Amino acid sequence: MCGICGIFSSRLPESGLHQKIQHMADEIKHRGPDDVGYFVDKPAALGHRRLSIIDLHTGHQPISNETDDLIIVFNGEIYNYATLKKDLVEKGHIFKTDTDTEVILHLYEETGTRCVDYLRGMFAFAIYDKKRKSIYLARDRLGIKPLYYYESNGTLVFGSEI
Repeated sequence: MCGICGIFSSRLPESGLHQKIQHMADEIKHRGPDDVGYFVDKPAALGHRRLSIIDLHTGHQPISNETDDLIIVFNGEIYNYATLKKDLVEKGHIFKTDTDTEVILHLYEETGTRCVDYLRGMFAFAIYDKKRKSIYLARDRLGIKPLYYYESNGTLVFGSEI
């Protein structure tokens, strides 16, 4: 199943982001009992709960690109990830894992927010761009993988569950 959560806010101190993202990930432990991961770099905090299915050894999330300026948390399955990965490798992208998660990240590098146009599957994800200090959230067209969000006074909170 897996689950993602996150906060994007310049209003909270970094220590507050650490505490809140850990609490959020603990609240969705039932979605992914096999692994937990966090990323905090103000203004972003990302959390992930994992139910291990593919790439059991290098699939820990959050995952970064080779320059560590893009970070992703992902819930779902991309059915055409092998084909997409082959195309991205031919374009020079370097992969650290065999996950569909990392394919999304490199596809975002290549195509920006249009990356969702190439994805076939069920998904919800968040990509944090350190350089731009921005976050991009997306889910599959049918909403098979849930992605709830709330925004107020410059703070965005999101997750696989309310």
